Amino acid sequence: MPRKSLGETYVWDPAKEKRFLQKLDDFLSSNGSKQPTIQIYELWANEFNSEFGGVPAHGGTLYQKKERMKKIYRGWKFLQSRTGLGYDPVIDRVICSDEAWQSFIKVNKECNHLRHEGLRNKDLYYNVFEKNHAAGAFAFGSVTMGGGSTPSADFDFSMDSSETHPIFEEEIDPTNGGMQGPTR
Repeated sequence: MPRKSLGETYVWDPAKEKRFLQKLDDFLSSNGSKQPTIQIYELWANEFNSEFGGVPAHGGTLYQKKERMKKIYRGWKFLQSRTGLGYDPVIDRVICSDEAWQSFIKVNKECNHLRHEGLRNKDLYYNVFEKNHAAGAFAFGSVTMGGGSTPSADFDFSMDSSETHPIFEEEIDPTNGGMQGPTR
């Protein structure tokens, strides 16, 4: 595969970013927490070169993009967790003063575009950078409960205030592995 020469930059458009996130999500869903190797990134780069054309990508390009996307996602989560900032779900963006944006961008330059665009493909970002992936016979997604079933409509999620809850009155005995039970 030809390498790019000095001065040529691989350009990431929204379609390439989404496709790359999908590849990462598929890989992690199939392989648990195992991260792609450089050989996998090279294979994906060849696929990207065939699919999108333009300046050829290589495995390092894709790996570096994944690391930048991780910083962007962490920045998005940081912004959402800050008190004093607003969030507009209609335009899907964090709302704050120009001064707050400037101080945030000073610390995290990768997130400059979040001010005007928000985070596209949030579900894929979540799947790739936050969700715990499991593979094998006992794997199931975080959206499902107990082996793939979803909660039924007749399940009662309410809390009855008259329920009694166990109170631990006895001290835990370290000699029996802390197996002292609750008393009511």
